[in-house]
Amino acid sequence: MRSSPRNRSQQISSSGHGLTLVRLLSLDLPAIVSLIFVVGAIVPASLVLTLGYLPFGFFNAAFGRGNMDRLVFEGAEIPLLVAGAGTVLLLAAPAFYWRVQHFRRILLSTTTAPGQIRSLNFTPLEFSVDYVYWFQQRAYAGRNAIRRNHRREKRASLRPGQDITALVDGLQPEASIVLELYSRNESGMAL
Repeated sequence: MRSSPRNRSQQISSSGHGLTLVRLLSLDLPAIVSLIFVVGAIVPASLVLTLGYLPFGFFNAAFGRGNMDRLVFEGAEIPLLVAGAGTVLLLAAPAFYWRVQHFRRILLSTTTAPGQIRSLNFTPLEFSVDYVYWFQQRAYAGRNAIRRNHRREKRASLRPGQDITALVDGLQPEASIVLELYSRNESGMAL
């Protein structure tokens, strides 16, 4: 008896498709937003704690186009600003960490499963792909959202009804990404 292709998974090299953790995070909108919040909380809080003020116009002064100004804080304002930065860090840092771990597990697993695109969605900031894939004789549904990229949106391999290859975390099959969406290659996804 022949086994169905949807019941087999195969190993691939993620580096052959240009998939790296940094590349995946650079396309992932939640990772980008949470990283902006993390950096936006750490830098001002560290400057306020160490210097007691925030320097403004540093680059203008460095390039001779003006003076550097200082926004000086009083003693009671510093703990309030640090508490605000701590609150932002408590929300944004775990979100960024979870996105890193999500992509890391998928890249380490490199197990593929066949699937099909169900729909494409566009918002001003993101492009998302809804898809289904078959892994270990079971169907799963997934959605991948990346920041808007018109070259990726126009790929022939990213149309509703097209067959796709999903990279699946073998231990947590609900975690997956569409190889054609994140791959550097624009043409077919030959394995």
